Amino acid sequence: MGDEPNKPAPRTLTEEQAYAIVADRVVRETAELTAEKDRLSTENAELRSKLDVAEAGQATEKAAREKAEQDLEAFKGQVEDDKAALARRSARADKVREIAASLKDDFYTDERIGRWAAMDDDAFEKYCDDLKASVGPSTGEPPRETAMKGAPVQPAGEVGNAERMFALTRGGALNGK
Repeated sequence: MGDEPNKPAPRTLTEEQAYAIVADRVVRETAELTAEKDRLSTENAELRSKLDVAEAGQATEKAAREKAEQDLEAFKGQVEDDKAALARRSARADKVREIAASLKDDFYTDERIGRWAAMDDDAFEKYCDDLKASVGPSTGEPPRETAMKGAPVQPAGEVGNAERMFALTRGGALNGK
């Protein structure tokens, strides 16, 4: 024991004193660790709450992004459809002008051209066929036959059967005849 002169002599403790010191340290350490655990639990709860909010925001943003992408694709499709419809409007109006050159410009309204553009190809071709049959060759002359019965069109000034019957039922005369 005499090796180190400045070292105090070891103190001897009774068993009760040793237990009391250990119990005191255990209580202090337990209190410190409990406080640390409570602080970390609170911090953990706050971080989990922030994580939940961030995940909810992320999900919302993801849904918004997906909707925006769908809207963009739909818009692109609409733009392409509009371009095709515009080209179809022009092409179909030109085709009708070619078939029915005798028709005046007031026949080519935006509404009518829009209907032509909205038709599918088969329906438009049938329309053109009907138009060709009703307009006839573009000589400026009225057609010689009607599309319904193929009968000759009555020349101007002559009285037809329908007019004659109307006049007879009314007891009137037919243009002096």
